[in-house]
Amino acid sequence: MHPDLYLAGIKTQVRLGEWVSWYQLHDMCYHLQRWISVFNVVSVICNHWSPPHRDPKCQPEAFDIMTTAGIYHPVIMDFINLRIKFLYDSGSMLASSCRLVRYHMHVEEGNWIVTAWYMQDSIHNFVGTPRTEYAKYGNVKYSDPVEKSACV
Repeated sequence: MHPDLYLAGIKTQVRLGEWVSWYQLHDMCYHLQRWISVFNVVSVICNHWSPPHRDPKCQPEAFDIMTTAGIYHPVIMDFINLRIKFLYDSGSMLASSCRLVRYHMHVEEGNWIVTAWYMQDSIHNFVGTPRTEYAKYGNVKYSDPVEKSACV
């Protein structure tokens, strides 16, 4: 979805690993070796209502990946400032710019959990990882299935 952001996440993890090795922070080293994501923060949200908000500690160029789990009636994820609403059933995954998109959701009844994976600016700044550019639609590579199947 954003190859430069992925590489920035990898560089940040490597630089954090070098830093903890230098300062012999064994507990942190242990946990970094088991961290399986290029995102450096995960939030677990267990509630029935999320007030309208943005995530100001994220890089505006970065994505926030939100995944739902649980048993509940259909929910609407409202990206308020974009005027877009999504059906947000259990098992759904949405990605948005964490700092730029304002969103909220409300679960009437049931058991609900959301994991939100994102990159925090302060961690990238701490280890000196440069910011990436915004993802651009023009950079997405795709092939035209009609063109490939055309008869000659």
